[in-house]
Amino acid sequence: MAETEPEHKDLPTLERGKDLSRILAFTDGVFAIAITLLVLQIEVPPGLKSNADFLDALGDMVPDLLAFAISFAVIGVYWVNHHRLMRMVEEYDTSLMFVTMLYLFWVVFLPFTSQMIGEYSSDVSLSSVLYILNLALIGIAAALMIWIILKHKLGDPRYEWDLELSLKTAIFMVVVFLASAPLGLVLGGYTPLLWLVLLRLDPWQRRRQAAYGSPGERAEGSGE
Repeated sequence: MAETEPEHKDLPTLERGKDLSRILAFTDGVFAIAITLLVLQIEVPPGLKSNADFLDALGDMVPDLLAFAISFAVIGVYWVNHHRLMRMVEEYDTSLMFVTMLYLFWVVFLPFTSQMIGEYSSDVSLSSVLYILNLALIGIAAALMIWIILKHKLGDPRYEWDLELSLKTAIFMVVVFLASAPLGLVLGGYTPLLWLVLLRLDPWQRRRQAAYGSPGERAEGSGE
């Protein structure tokens, strides 16, 4: 009696459910490691024997601590934005997976460029430019992720308008970072203060916030 060939099925091309959760858990883990690496770059000063030594050493560490605070905030903002983006994603395909890896590559690179500005921003202005370019590359990867989600119809159709605004916001952030790169040669470690002003001018972020309403308005609406 002839043996029958077992029926085989191709693996699904889209990640859903449990597989999607694994991708998001991996991404969260990489963000957590990147933030942890930031503080590991700060070395405890050796040989302290008095309060005066402690205060002197703390003063010397101010650039490193400032770089840590800025990078912690930057990674935190990117994680919040990514978390919010993934709430609108229903499926993952191969293209989105590879671009996500590119995105995480530049996120994990941030502790290195952060240490560079902590150590050399006052003397070597190119270290600030390298840091800014790192942020711009993260933004470019984020924009590519959103573009793929829209092009490949991987998101929740109800939030397509939000994804389109998010894409414009991501591009706006990249433009701000790249435009500030030449100023980084002059401003050095103070360049992030310029970002605080420019990023608040994002019109698409304001449109998205206006569409959802303020937190207080959402709370009132949910209680009706």
